[in-house]
Amino acid sequence: MRALFLLGTALLLAACSAGPDETALRKDVTDRVAQALPPGTVSMTELQRRGSQSDTKAPSGETRRIIYFDSELTLDRDFDFGAWDSPGVAGVVSALGTGPKGIVGIASGGNKAGDRIVAHGTALYRKDGNAWVPVVSAGFAATSPPAYAGAAAQAGAVGILDSMRTVVASAPKDITPATRALIEQELATAHASIRAALARASDGYAIAAGPEHGEYLRFVQALAAARKARVVPLITRGGEENLRLLRDGKVSFALSQADAAQLAYEGKGNFTAQGPHLTLRAIGSLYPEPIQVIARSDGPITSVSQLAGRRVVVGPVGSASRITAMRVLEAHGIDTKDPKRLADLPLNEALVALRDKRIDAVIQVIGVPADSIRNALVDVPLRLVPLSERAVASLTASNAGYFPYTIQRGAYATQKQDVRTIATSALLLVGSDLAESEVGAITRYVFGEQRDFAALGSIQGARVSAAQAQTGLSIPMHIAAAKALEGLAKPGASQDPSKPAAPPESPPGTTQKPASSAK
Repeated sequence: MRALFLLGTALLLAACSAGPDETALRKDVTDRVAQALPPGTVSMTELQRRGSQSDTKAPSGETRRIIYFDSELTLDRDFDFGAWDSPGVAGVVSALGTGPKGIVGIASGGNKAGDRIVAHGTALYRKDGNAWVPVVSAGFAATSPPAYAGAAAQAGAVGILDSMRTVVASAPKDITPATRALIEQELATAHASIRAALARASDGYAIAAGPEHGEYLRFVQALAAARKARVVPLITRGGEENLRLLRDGKVSFALSQADAAQLAYEGKGNFTAQGPHLTLRAIGSLYPEPIQVIARSDGPITSVSQLAGRRVVVGPVGSASRITAMRVLEAHGIDTKDPKRLADLPLNEALVALRDKRIDAVIQVIGVPADSIRNALVDVPLRLVPLSERAVASLTASNAGYFPYTIQRGAYATQKQDVRTIATSALLLVGSDLAESEVGAITRYVFGEQRDFAALGSIQGARVSAAQAQTGLSIPMHIAAAKALEGLAKPGASQDPSKPAAPPESPPGTTQKPASSAK
């Protein structure tokens, strides 16, 4: 009898040490989904616990476990997870603790009642006495800055490459950081140029995307994964560099923020020296990129105006996000001329600095939910800081690339309230060197096909639709793209990107403020 009692006690303790059981897990996940999505949207029809492991990043003295599970949600009504004014894809991804390629079934253009969403999710728990308490659904790890192009350039003209290696290796040891950065930039640009030329030579299209692990790159990689058009994703520093590569004819297409595209088109701001890029055209808006001002929730920062005199990360030089961050600060009356108060760290490094209290806030333009921010919430108490009503009004009135936006509660696991901000559109851009037939084909390929972008690795891709393609445009739309989109909008229009679109019945517009996104 005593042996049976000891055996039962041992089994009970073992079960406790492995984290919550499936019943408790199901309840917690269901509650998170209910908080993240509007009532009556989905039902949790299946959840199976698939094991657990110790969280090696748990704070000292705290026991945590990461629980893995498979889940299935069934739509109780028609619902568009990609709608720009809905928590949609952000809410369900944060609630389930999943990520790129971890969720299947979200259809571009909206889901129907009865559709199934299948996800491989995670939930994080900490031990409190004999109980397991849910924390947040992902871990956080500091990462080093990505290497441009992800790897060394492929061998080709071996003699030239060997000579370049010799030049770089023989550089003086006391070379300045600025000179070293210049060398790296030239090498990265040369690498991108060679890849672009090879892509065009193979009847493919090089698309300047963004930094490794960034949302732009994931979206272009998802396009390439569909394998219905030859698309070559290029790793770059971001939207500002992409615009320069496009102007120089080194890429066929580029992604950038609408506000940065407007500056390049008009030859203003960081593009003054180059003059107006009057042949720059938009193919369409892909998804909204809200301005996210991030501070510690255990600190004093509750408004952007409180950042005066404090240390703020505004993003790396060469990123379009930095332009917007500076404008946000200026709209709140904050001086941006003091370089000691501004830091140019990439987002992952910025969140580490925020965790370590070396900075006071981070301003980033990025789609919701941003993986880096989601992961940081595990170990860093964070809040999204709202923009003032006056700043929102000022920024949207003075720039066609901005529109009012609300980051709805549930977009992040710890976000309990809506957050007022502005957003800019992520634009797919083209120059003047492609034929109208090529532009029309890529427009139909991007906006005219039903595909599960989330399953292909791009959460933000779920928001791409022909209906929103002219939302937040800041520069003229390419006439071939306008024709293709109008053809897609007609009842019964073909979704086959190889078929031509009908001509427009009226001249295409260039800028349209979103009606449903403005709050």
